[in-house]
Amino acid sequence: MTEQDIQECQKSLDFVLGWFAKPIFIDGDYPQSMKNNLSSLLPEFSDAEKMYIKGTADFFALSFGATLSFQLLDSQMKFHQLESLSLRQLLYWINREYNKPKIFIVENSWFVSGSTKRDDAKYIYYLKKFIMETLKAIRYDEVDVFGYTVWSLMDGFEWHRGYSIRRGLFYVDFQSHDKKFLPKSSALFYQKLIERNGFPPLPENQPVDGKFPCDFAWGIVDNYIQVDTRPSQFLDTNVYVWDIHHTKKLIKVDGVVTPKRKRHCVDFAAIRLQILLLQEMHVTHFHFSLKWSLILPLGNLSQINHTFLHYYQCFVSELLRVNITPVVALWQPAAENQGLPVVLAKYGAWENPETIQAFVEYAKFCFKNLGHHVKFWITMNEPYMRNLTYSAGHNLLKAHAKAWHLYDKEFRRSQKGKISIALQADWVEPACPFSKNDQEVADRVLEFDIGWFAEPIFGNGDYPQVMREWLRQRNSIDLYNFHLPYFSEEEKKLIQGSFDFFALSHYTTILVDWEKEDALKYDDYLQVQMIKDITWLNSPSRAAVVPWGLRKMLKWVKSKYGDIPVYIIANGIDDDQNMGQDKLRVYYIQNYINEALKAYTLDNVNLQGYFVYSFSDRTAPKYGLYRYIANQYEPKPSMKHYRKIIDNNGFPSSETPDQLCPEMLVLCPECNLFQTRKSLFAFISFIFFAFIVTVFFIIYYAKRVERRYK
Repeated sequence: MTEQDIQECQKSLDFVLGWFAKPIFIDGDYPQSMKNNLSSLLPEFSDAEKMYIKGTADFFALSFGATLSFQLLDSQMKFHQLESLSLRQLLYWINREYNKPKIFIVENSWFVSGSTKRDDAKYIYYLKKFIMETLKAIRYDEVDVFGYTVWSLMDGFEWHRGYSIRRGLFYVDFQSHDKKFLPKSSALFYQKLIERNGFPPLPENQPVDGKFPCDFAWGIVDNYIQVDTRPSQFLDTNVYVWDIHHTKKLIKVDGVVTPKRKRHCVDFAAIRLQILLLQEMHVTHFHFSLKWSLILPLGNLSQINHTFLHYYQCFVSELLRVNITPVVALWQPAAENQGLPVVLAKYGAWENPETIQAFVEYAKFCFKNLGHHVKFWITMNEPYMRNLTYSAGHNLLKAHAKAWHLYDKEFRRSQKGKISIALQADWVEPACPFSKNDQEVADRVLEFDIGWFAEPIFGNGDYPQVMREWLRQRNSIDLYNFHLPYFSEEEKKLIQGSFDFFALSHYTTILVDWEKEDALKYDDYLQVQMIKDITWLNSPSRAAVVPWGLRKMLKWVKSKYGDIPVYIIANGIDDDQNMGQDKLRVYYIQNYINEALKAYTLDNVNLQGYFVYSFSDRTAPKYGLYRYIANQYEPKPSMKHYRKIIDNNGFPSSETPDQLCPEMLVLCPECNLFQTRKSLFAFISFIFFAFIVTVFFIIYYAKRVERRYK
């Protein structure tokens, strides 16, 4: 903001407030900026009048909000300035400009659409914002605000807008004969706020101390690892000479080659670097997705890319070597071909039932070639529920179930791993906490967003009843034709129970309302209005930071599907890449993990792991714990903060008892060779010992015989 901008802003405030405020609270005369701009149009006060006007107020009475008169003001009189909803800034300016007067907010509110009836969620959150800003001005800025008044008590005629908007705490049906007053949700909210005299800290939102269990999985996510298969210099059999005098380049010596050696995992420099960074973070698990199209370009076993397969094999084996457990997803949706090989995407992708069998064959290939190192599988990672057709979702569920049963029957006994699906599970909260209609809408959205896949797998083997009833109702209107497929009894048995754990990714919380207020954010399909609590902390991408939503989500999963093992497989927030300190992510990680601890310790949720999203900005711009600049990885403060939480296994206090955790055995089969071949090594050792003893006695007796004959 330039000095010119500040002057224009000051001028605008002088014309709106200073016109009357300066004569009364300062010196009895108009602001100088008004005199300069209006010249002879502005009357002049005599000295006697100035003395008479000055100080004629016991307090500053302020009206702030959607002021119609300001909206009708000629744009030239605003001096190119825009209205701001920051009540705190205005209170601070009044306090500094007019010698710290006592302030009474005599009129403040917002408005909702004239069609909105009693569940006025938008009004609630504007009211909440204004009162919170008033409280901040009092507490942090030392502004003397001694009263607050909401406008208005009831709906009425709003001047040039007529009845097209509503501002009242009480609803009035203008079409009815008796015009009864009915309290809105905003009236109940304001009543509770008055009873509490503000926003006292709620006990359930206070942080807790404690630790997670010893075997808790601390992980990090990288959607797709950077597969760099460039050959190492040590694999090149040619001999080179460095021309230091002329070209300054390496020149190949013709006809001279070295013996070709076998490839080793250490030849991949990219793997070594990422492993070192993961070790630096102190995580125990690393979650990433395979690229089906890289391993099987044609979607089947007719063409196998052994180079990429070898890279993945090396990566997971190197993870195990440093005692980091790989968590591997077989498929994840992507913008390019939905994350599928081109051939499958071309012929209908998941709409085509043949993709099911192709996925099962691909899964079997991965289990066979990677399963000796991978003990933690995800079949599908975060399917896009909002962009998925019902037939595609139907096929996805069957593909998941068949892959799970394949692993269970053919690989579990020998590989001793576990496998499940990972679903995105953001919490959905009723916008009006006093509204039954909003609660019904929230429940409906949860079933469509999560229950659609979770109920068949973790529940009764079929889609949620809420989905079927809602679609039946919508189809009866004859405007829609949403067909939710049916499973056969055999398919229900196949899908039900096809899990070893519940893996969920959680990022934010959304508010929903049943009243249509903003057409751009209204979902006609589910008849739900998306609402923003404008007091919530937001990321640069406008994702709300609502830690308590994670705890509610975990409790919901437990209440719906019982005491099953749960992993938070991804949890993260974006930040401003231009800022050196990612303070928002530090706050996010701290508070979301603490809410996870509450779910574990207070709600008895069987929580077994937590994964931060994401590893670096290279694959997930703005989300990484490592900044990626000029081929270099630089740890952000959030990485170091997460590492500290991992090292403490939670949030211990001085009163938290010491936790004695047994050392984890290295899971790497190669590293564990001695443990699995004890008898073989004992036999070899015995033979070697016997050989040494035999040689010793032969030499000993040979020398004795030699001395005797001498």
